[in-house]
Formats: sequence, C-alpha cells, structure tokens
Amino acid sequence: MPTSPFRPPRWLKSPHVQTIGAAAPLFAPPRSHVVAEEESLRVAVGADGHLHARVWWATRGSPAVVVLHGIAGSKDSHCCVRAAVALHRAGYHVVRLDMRGAGDSVVDAPSLYHAGLTTDLDLVVRHLGDDPRIGGVLVLGFSGGGSQALKLAGEWGDAPPAGVLGVASISAPLDYTRVAARMDTLVCLPYRFHVLRGLLDRARAFVSHHPDRAHYRSADLDGIRRFRDYDGTIIVPMHGFSDVDRYYREASSGPHLGRIRVPTLLVHAEDDPMVPVGSVRPWLAGASSAVRVRLSRHGGHIGWLAGLDETSWINGWATSEALAFFAEHAPTSRGVDVAASRGEDVAASRGEDLPASRGEDVAASRGEDLPASRERGAASA
Repeated sequence: MPTSPFRPPRWLKSPHVQTIGAAAPLFAPPRSHVVAEEESLRVAVGADGHLHARVWWATRGSPAVVVLHGIAGSKDSHCCVRAAVALHRAGYHVVRLDMRGAGDSVVDAPSLYHAGLTTDLDLVVRHLGDDPRIGGVLVLGFSGGGSQALKLAGEWGDAPPAGVLGVASISAPLDYTRVAARMDTLVCLPYRFHVLRGLLDRARAFVSHHPDRAHYRSADLDGIRRFRDYDGTIIVPMHGFSDVDRYYREASSGPHLGRIRVPTLLVHAEDDPMVPVGSVRPWLAGASSAVRVRLSRHGGHIGWLAGLDETSWINGWATSEALAFFAEHAPTSRGVDVAASRGEDVAASRGEDLPASRGEDVAASRGEDLPASRERGAASA
C-alpha cells in the first residue's frame, strides 16, 4: 500500500504559502519536546578547522541521522529542528550539522562550503560510524543539503562507508545551472533576497573571523544582488573553479543519481517555486534502482503543511515519508510504534521493491499514472 498523497486544505494549497509558512519559527522545537541527553560535537577538518554539530542522544545502539540544512541555513534552521524532533521521538540519535562556515562552524572553518562540497559530510558520516553508541548512520538533507547528500551517495557508488543505512533528500536541487538561473529571475525575488542575505551575512562573518583566509573584503559584498554574482565573487575563486558555469555543473547532484547504491529517498513537490520540478524530472530517468522518488502535486519548497497544529509541523508529509523510509532500512523500537500509529504497513509501502510497483507508488502519490520511462527511472531500492 503506498503512503497517502499530500492533500493540503484549500487555504494552504499555494506553493508560496507553503514555502513562506514553513520558514515561520513555529514548533522549532515545540515546548513539549524534551531531550534527556545532548552534546555539542566538533569534527576536525584538516589541520586547522572543525565542523560543529548538535547531537540529541537516544538509546545506545540506535541509528543516527545526520540532518543537513539548506544552502544559506544552519543546524538551527526551523526545518532541521522540526525534523530532528520527529526523528528523536522515533528513537534515532539526531546530529544537526553546521556545514563548513555555517552557524557555529564559521569560527574555525578553513573556508566557506560550496554546493557540491561532499568531503565534509563524508567525514562526519565516517566519524559517527566509528562511534560505539551508534548503530548505523542515515542522512536527511533539506534543499541544498539534500543535493549534497545525493551527490555524496553517488560518489560512494558501490563502496559506501560501513554502517551507512540510507539517504533521504527533501526539495533538493539537482541541476544548479537551471536553479541558479531561476533564482535570479524577478519571480523569485523574495526568495533570492532571503537566501542571498543569509549567504552574504555568512561571507561577512567568515572574513571577520578569518581575514587571512578570505580573498575578498567585506565591502566587496555590498553590490551583490544575484546568486551568479555571489558565486563568481566568493565561491569560484575560493575553491578554484574556472568559472561559474563550471562550478554549477560540477556541484549538481543530478548526474550522480545513476551511481547511487545505498537506499535513497528523493521527495519533491511539483509546485516548488524555487526548485522547479522541470529541473528535477530529466535526471530521474537515469536514477539507479536504489533511488525511490516521492512526488506530490502540492507542498512548495520544504513546506508540506496541512494545518496549524503541532503534528502538521513536526510530522508533515515529507518528514513522515522520510521516517517511514528510515523505518524500513534502520528501524528503532520507537520507530515501529510511530509507523504503526500512522496506520501504515511500512513493508507494503515499499511495493515489495519491484520496479513496476515503484512506478505505481509514485503515480499514486500524485494521483496519476506514470509513463513507462518514469517507472523505470523511479524504480525502488
């Protein structure tokens, strides 16, 4: 039985309401959530840098989920905190990571991260895999963090680190050439302003902490109004790309989907205003059989809000899809209870991992049939 398609109430169907609403600081975290044991984690990057993370510990031996923020976010992004609550309640250790130069990591970062920089995530996954308190590692990435997770899974190919159990992405851009061009259009002006402001604030913080590591001055950032200008001024020279177009091609995760071998979930809304589904679909036909695709007609960008109650925000449709997927590949004692409370047979939701039923699963989530080529590209793990 496939999971239910996302059907928001009429007043929440707008993709802009979904996208902007999800950025509101509600239930991030809710007052009802209590963490018995938490820890600040630092993971060395090279000889002179560290990544920072916040860990919510669960029962010893449980799997851990690394939660990755979007391109201008941090471990304290509302979507990351709300997902962490849902995961922790389901019995997982949760590791909310600040990627290089983001959040707390800016104080001792060797550089700012870029959209395709997967080495840091790989380092954290391997670090957690060696921790005796942890029984396997999963990754959940939002937006740009989801793209990094997908790209890394493809780079691992047939040789993922020991203990890696699965990867899930939500609203991930697969093609930065198309998405960056979209974000620099007038229709995306409010979103561009919000995300670019976060990137510029981070760049200013980095040059303030590390004037000897930055090749730019804070004043150089004042006239930047487009993503392409930011990437050309900051990211391309910092990481040695020949030009912006080369950077976008090399950072994109779409070309890596065919090499993924770890169980992977890709969740996207067809009305995403920031990452158009038209920039996602072309890559799905070449995805490996390890990649399961869940599309919904509505949901916006990291939205999927169905109401104003706590459950709608903490266990929204996309997060519930990730929880059910993780429960298949890395169950916890509490995770089984959570799946049962949703009234779902998790094993049945996999469609017995058959390619044909995989196509039916995606079609059911959208309420329509898929052509044969899409059934093949969206084959289940």
